[in-house]
Amino acid sequence: MTISLEPASPAHQLYLSQLAIYLRVSRQVLAAWDAYSDQHCDPDTHQPYDEDAYGLRQRQRDSDTLGAFGRVYYHADELVHVAQQQLAQLPGSARTRRYAWQVRELRDSTKRLYAVHDDWLAVRRALPACARPGTEAFEEPLAESYAEAWHYLDQWAIHGQALFAINALAQKQPKASAPVSITAPHVSKAAAASSAARRWCA
Repeated sequence: MTISLEPASPAHQLYLSQLAIYLRVSRQVLAAWDAYSDQHCDPDTHQPYDEDAYGLRQRQRDSDTLGAFGRVYYHADELVHVAQQQLAQLPGSARTRRYAWQVRELRDSTKRLYAVHDDWLAVRRALPACARPGTEAFEEPLAESYAEAWHYLDQWAIHGQALFAINALAQKQPKASAPVSITAPHVSKAAAASSAARRWCA
């Protein structure tokens, strides 16, 4: 299925506003984690004083970051694709080359994030019937999925601001007459609207 998403359209602005919220909240989550880590690790060895408590707090960081990504998850590939199309219309410069690299980082992170989610769905389907939310048999593999996703979410926190800069530059260019054509996520990504995916992204 193909979706037409035009830059600066209401939908595009909505998706960017959702990304802005993620960037703000993810910075807060990371700052809180850094403060915790500084207080609960040996300043010389950087080893946690209490590994169990540290691990639980790290899981909370992963969960909070994924929760903040929330709605951005459903349109991340669309935002990246639009940015790529916008960059193609901009004059080449050192700045736009850096933006192009950042967009590639976001594209790769998005693909890997979707793959991590697909892996979690496969793991969840293979769990025994007794492995329900709240049980160790469920929560352990879920936490592993969160941990694997965190790096790619962090890449969005690092490079996501580039999409706003690209959009701002693109708005100064002559308007294109045709909307940007974007390939929608694979059905397995669209299945993120299922209860399982809502659990993963909530």
